[in-house]
Parts: sequence; structure tokens; C-alpha cells
Amino acid sequence: MHTTHEQVGIEQLTSADLAALETWAPSQVKLTSSMTARLWLQTRLRLTQAQKELHDAIFALDGTDASLDRFASARAELDSAEAWALHVAKARYKRDQG
Repeated sequence: MHTTHEQVGIEQLTSADLAALETWAPSQVKLTSSMTARLWLQTRLRLTQAQKELHDAIFALDGTDASLDRFASARAELDSAEAWALHVAKARYKRDQG
């Protein structure tokens, strides 16, 4: 069963839920200081993990389809993590300004 952000509450989400948050819009939820801090921590963890996976994939490249698929997947995850980091940073900036 799929739940919405309003049902769960952002502060209760785990890092496994970050992919589902890609469509979350800051205007839908009032960010508190603790929510912002948790989102920022999760974002940093996701970026770190994605960077590690890409690094490992680069050094495992041996020309096989499996290694190329691993590289492409790791690159896509890092792109997604970077887009999410920008999303969170914008929301954090708006909260701080508002």
C-alpha cells in the first residue's frame, strides 16, 4: 500500500523512502526546523552512498555488460541524489527566508 507524505509525516520517513520523495513539493508541507535538519541529513547520507557506489562501479569497469550496467545504474542514482539535494536546499532556503 502506498502512503502519502501527509499520512506518514516527513519526520517519520527513513532513507529508504527518499526516492518516493522526489515528487514532494515544499509548498505541500510546512517545514519545521527538525524536519529540515532530518531531510538535510538524509540527503547528505544519500549523496555519500551514491558517490561511493559510483566510485566502486568506475573501478569495477571491465568492459562487460554487467559492469557497464552497474556504472549506468550508479550514475543514475547519483544524478537522482544530486537533484534531490537541490530540491531540499531550495526548500531549506525558502524556509529560512520565509
